[in-house]
Amino acid sequence: MTRSVGYAAFGRHERDLDVLDVIFDSLVDAPGNEGCRRLRFGGHGITLDVDVRGQAELTVELRVSPYGPVQVESRGADGPGDTRLVSFLLQWPNSTQRPVRTAWIML
Repeated sequence: MTRSVGYAAFGRHERDLDVLDVIFDSLVDAPGNEGCRRLRFGGHGITLDVDVRGQAELTVELRVSPYGPVQVESRGADGPGDTRLVSFLLQWPNSTQRPVRTAWIML
């Protein structure tokens, strides 16, 4: 299973985008908070904080720093029974800021 998820993530890699790495994951770095999983991605002068709540139906809240108009697109498997492998694409309309995406992660 882990190998197939890794292959899926590699196959969806966009070579021309910078990647924000996972720098904090509450599942690993601060276990015990069952109600909310917190993630932080960072790099290239950008930080993305992600709060994930729920199990069958997920609620995802995103906070981007530096603050400003940003367009976020979620990429990953969407169907029932699919793994929840996801990456977020961030784009700044009418800006010289290059688009970035997060590292792939299982939610």
